[in-house]
Amino acid sequence: MTATRRALPLGLALVALSCVFGQSVVTYDPAHSPRGVTATMRTSSGRHLTGELIEVRDAGLVVGNGTTIVLVPYAVIRSAAFAQTSLFLEKGRAPDVSTRGKLRLLSRFPQGLSPALLQQLLDAHGQSELATVAP
Repeated sequence: MTATRRALPLGLALVALSCVFGQSVVTYDPAHSPRGVTATMRTSSGRHLTGELIEVRDAGLVVGNGTTIVLVPYAVIRSAAFAQTSLFLEKGRAPDVSTRGKLRLLSRFPQGLSPALLQQLLDAHGQSELATVAP
């Protein structure tokens, strides 16, 4: 076997290994800033909400749209999609533990908001308390 014939399979293997499948840090927007992923939601009342995923709580999602910080309870979420992910919520059900964990990692504060940090965030948005989306 000639050296060229032996090198061909090795070269093809190297080309195949150099291919990237799925997301990369170059194309994944949240990797370029401290912001959380963008959530797009529709509530049971038909309201559409779009904003940054700030925090994932057991009761719902905390989202900021630039002017208001709001808690969206899972019970009022008809559907929710998260930019550049395959994660999706529907029908007013809380996500399972695994999905909640994945969403936490995509939020601005994956470790959660302490009361002091939440107050600073609310103060920055001119709010005295967290707004809540009603059904």
